[in-house]
Amino acid sequence: MSQVTALLLGLVAVFVGVTLVVAVALGVGFRSSGADARFRRRLSLYTLSGRAAREAQQQAPVERSLLGNSAVTRSALGMADRVARRRGLDGVIAGRLEAASLPIRTAEWMLIHVGIALATAVLLLVLTFGKPLAALMGLIAGLAGPWMFLIIREGRREAAFLARLPDTLQLLAGSLKAGHSLPQAIDSVVREAEAPISTEFQRALVESRLGMPMEDALEGIAERMESQDFSWVVMAIRIQREVGGNLAELLLTVSDTLRERERLRRQVRVLSAEGRLSGAILSGLPVVFTVFLLLANPQYLAPLVSPNGLVLIGAAVALLIAGVFWMSRVVKVDV
Repeated sequence: MSQVTALLLGLVAVFVGVTLVVAVALGVGFRSSGADARFRRRLSLYTLSGRAAREAQQQAPVERSLLGNSAVTRSALGMADRVARRRGLDGVIAGRLEAASLPIRTAEWMLIHVGIALATAVLLLVLTFGKPLAALMGLIAGLAGPWMFLIIREGRREAAFLARLPDTLQLLAGSLKAGHSLPQAIDSVVREAEAPISTEFQRALVESRLGMPMEDALEGIAERMESQDFSWVVMAIRIQREVGGNLAELLLTVSDTLRERERLRRQVRVLSAEGRLSGAILSGLPVVFTVFLLLANPQYLAPLVSPNGLVLIGAAVALLIAGVFWMSRVVKVDV
């Protein structure tokens, strides 16, 4: 089989797969548009409840989506939402998106994720003239890439939160010394601080105004940011509310402690920068070199497309994952 024939077969297979996905989405979205459903819907218009429902449907605002508002998009989003709920992925993905501060829904993220994976696989398939191994690696990279983006964005947001937390506590203490209450002090933080401090404290303030205790709303910030330091701050506020005392002085003391921890944390990151850089290079070198060989000399990797070659690839991937995990544990120092 020539390379052009293999490439055409691969493109046809991708086209058929995408067509089937769209067909399933349309079938799921419009399954209720059969003859019986249309008959019941027409009869309901002559009843009071049917008229009220129709008027409410006409007056209700249409929920806009990041991917558009067409019938195909709504059907695909509905199917992705049902898959996420059945597989128990809704809470996990929603928590990741919320921690990374991405204003998209779980279904939208799943569709974008699948689209990136398919696009990467097709791109490498075209660049290598129909090599199935390249398409497989592109699919794996497309599936892993968005998750890495979420993890990196979440880590940067948590680091920014921890870096600004001592100044935020000092601002809270200053507002409390000026005679403001705790909600008023948090409102001053929302108006004067930067993201992600302002966005997280604004959400806690809104939750408290809706009836949630302020300590529980602040504990939600610690859970979303996965910050042990802020959990200690909330614990200190709870103890002060129960036994009394000067909350402003307590926050200043905690602020000084967290500032020293942040200084020590930065010093540790500087001292471990060489090890982290070496780990990143050693972890990415096999993947980058394999992709280069697929694009430059695919025949060099042709013997791997065999039962023994697949076993070797699986062993290499397992060893690479173990090595990456070991290097990440070595260079990580908890402060």
